[in-house]
Order: sequence, then C-alpha cells, then structure tokens
Amino acid sequence: MRALRGLRGQLALAFGLATGLAGFYQYRQVGRVLHQGDDRRLRARAQALLSRVEVDGVLPVVPLPSHGEQVRVVIEVAGQPAHELFHSPSFRGPAEKQAVDTTRMVEEQRAAYDELGRPVRVRLWLAHSAAPLAADLRRVRLGLGAVLAGSLALAAGLAAGLGWWVLRPLRRIGAAPSPERLPEPATGDEVQELAQALNRMLDRLQAGAELQDNFLAAAAHELRTPLAVLQTALAVTRQAPKLPASLRAPLDAQAQELQRLGRLVEDFLLVSRLRSDALPLTRRPVALDELVLAAADQLLPRFMAAGWPLHLTIAESVADYAVAGDADKLTTVMLNLLENALRHALPGTAVRVVVGAGSYNRPFLCRGQQPTPRLARRPDPPHHRPLPSRCAERRSGSEPVAQQPHCRAARCPTGPARSRWSPVRAAAAATAGQKLSLTSRLMAAGQA
Repeated sequence: MRALRGLRGQLALAFGLATGLAGFYQYRQVGRVLHQGDDRRLRARAQALLSRVEVDGVLPVVPLPSHGEQVRVVIEVAGQPAHELFHSPSFRGPAEKQAVDTTRMVEEQRAAYDELGRPVRVRLWLAHSAAPLAADLRRVRLGLGAVLAGSLALAAGLAAGLGWWVLRPLRRIGAAPSPERLPEPATGDEVQELAQALNRMLDRLQAGAELQDNFLAAAAHELRTPLAVLQTALAVTRQAPKLPASLRAPLDAQAQELQRLGRLVEDFLLVSRLRSDALPLTRRPVALDELVLAAADQLLPRFMAAGWPLHLTIAESVADYAVAGDADKLTTVMLNLLENALRHALPGTAVRVVVGAGSYNRPFLCRGQQPTPRLARRPDPPHHRPLPSRCAERRSGSEPVAQQPHCRAARCPTGPARSRWSPVRAAAAATAGQKLSLTSRLMAAGQA
C-alpha cells in the first residue's frame, strides 16, 4: 500500500484500472457478439428444418437433425391437445435446460394445414451443445488476459517513466549543493503550480538562512568589543597589588569564562564568514609539523589541568613537512580538534596527535568507534556541521567532507596533487576498554 501513495504508484494504478475496465468492456461486447451470432445460426437452422416439415399428407414428414443437434416437433390443432411428431432421444425441455445449462435452444413456429384441411400450428425446438461457444469465450478471455497483463506492464513502465520525467525538478533540488530555483514552465498545469510553490518555499528558506547568517555575524561583531573591555578590566583588576586573596579565585574563574565566551564569539564569526564565502585565505609556505607542535603547546596547560595526557608523535621518515596553505586556518582546525577531544573525552583519556606520511587515496575510516554517554545526550542537529569540517571544506574548495556517526573526517588539500601526502591525525583514544576518537586528516602536499 505504501507504493500506491507515491506518484508512480498512483499513475500505475490509474493506468491499470483504465486498462482493466476497457478489457472487461471489450470482453462483454465480444461475448454478446458471439452469443448473437450463435443464436442467428441456430435460428436459421431451425427455420430451415421447420420449412421441411410436411403435415398435409397422410403421414407427416419430419427432417432428421444433424450430428450434435436435438429436435422436437409438435402440431397444435385448435381445441385439441398438442400432438408430438418427433422427439430426439437426448433432447431436454426448457425446464431441464434451465437446470443444466449445457445446450442452447431456439423455438420456431409456422401455420399450416393438415390432410383434412384444418389449420394447424407447427412448432419446432432446435438445440445444440454450448461447448463450442464456451470454448470461443475461453479463448477470448485468455487473449484479453494476455493483453491486459501486457498493458499493465506497459502502464507500469509508462508510470515509472512519466514519474521520472515529472520529478526531475525535485531531483535537481536534492542534488543541488545550494538552494536553486526551479524553472517554471508556462504550461498552466500542475507542474507549473508545483514549481511555483517550491520556488516560493525556497525563497522563504533562503531569506530565513540569510537572516540567521546576518544575525550571527552582527552578534559576533557586536560582542567582540564588550568582551575585550571586560577582559581588559578584569586583567587590570587581577594585577592590583591590594587585591584580597579571597577574590583571586573567583576572578580567575571569571577570566576563564570570558576566554571561553571569546572563543565562542570567534567561532560564530568564523561560521558567518564560511557561510558567506567571505573567509580570507592567505597561502604561504607553512611547516606543518611546527604548526601542530604550536597548537599542542597552546592547549597543553589545559590538558594538564584536566589530568589527561597529550602525546605528540612526528614521524622522522618525512624529510620536509612544508606545505602551501593558510597557517591561521590550519591552526584553527587543529585547535578545534584538540578542544573537541578535551571537551568530549572521558576521564583518563590519552589524546594522541600523530603527524606522518600517508596516501591521499587512502579511505578515511574510524575504527572501534563507540558513542559515549555525553555524546549520546547531545546529538548533532541535522543542519550542524562542526567547525573543523567546515574550515577543511573551505580550505579545499569543492572537496567533500566525509562524515560518519560519532566520527568526522575532513580532507583538505593545500597544494598541488603529488604522489605523497602528509595527513595530520588528532585522535582521542581511551583506555580501559572504552574508545572515543575524533579524527580529522588535513591532507597537505609534502615531500618525503
């Protein structure tokens, strides 16, 4: 029943019903024609036999029926009971015919005079088997059934083709990377109305997205100034020599919260720039190993305060990690990955950063992924895309971002394609049988 709810199913059902009704009507018409033809032949045969019946002689003359025919001849004289002249042994009367409908019967009569010159009425019943007519009807049913089956198959094919043709605009919408208006055909039918309705819906969605982006950008810009003022005032207050010791701990906590709020505002600003394609890119030679080392050093105090070890491994097999890319954006991606590992990892988790050589064509897979209770309570909304993946996509142009449940992989080529590539992996691998990995590879052209 679910298939009948779609456009193709409804078209196939409509074609099938129309074909079935047409076939049933044709069968009724053909059956009526066959019955009428058989009745005409039987009646013509009965009239021919009746014309050969002679009752004006001393002995009446009755013609014999052919093979498969049954005849009964009766003479009726006014004021006297009917006198039967001939009766075939297998002849069934009208009552018996109705009980067992295996024969077809007609009745003919004519006026005549007997040997005494009295007017009489000669009545003749002629019957033959209904098997030939039934065989003809069976052949008609088989033929119409075959035609109906072929028509249903053709209807299904036409419905599928017509549905594919009609739903082309919807497939273009699903395949488009961004909201795209549909062409509105000037046909004046349902397709034009559907295209217009979808375009109005796309306009509303686009307007809502632009309003959200504008609000996000404006809020991020407006919050930077008061945050800077608060951070400066708090820093001056914390450096006061007469500050009581009892206030230093609350002020330190406020400073950390302001720093976290500042990073959140910077993330909002980065998201607005990514959506508006206004993110500036400055490509220059970057030492990828030094960039990863600087990012790890920047977040090392936070890992130590949380009691989580941070391991950094740089493969010595790669002679040079120099790549052509934007150092600021790569640093943002790396910091976001490490912060995600710091924020979502379970207690006692060891975070390992590995910088080494790899193949660009190697698939990005996350093995042994298990959702943690914290991540299970905070699922990503359908429209959510983490900053590392969006930065990676912005860095790589049209390169897709591969995502899997509880695992995200960003692929970012920063230079011309070569046979050797340098991936950066930031992974949080838990011990004691539990694992949580936040994996991203920044593919950068390097020389081994």
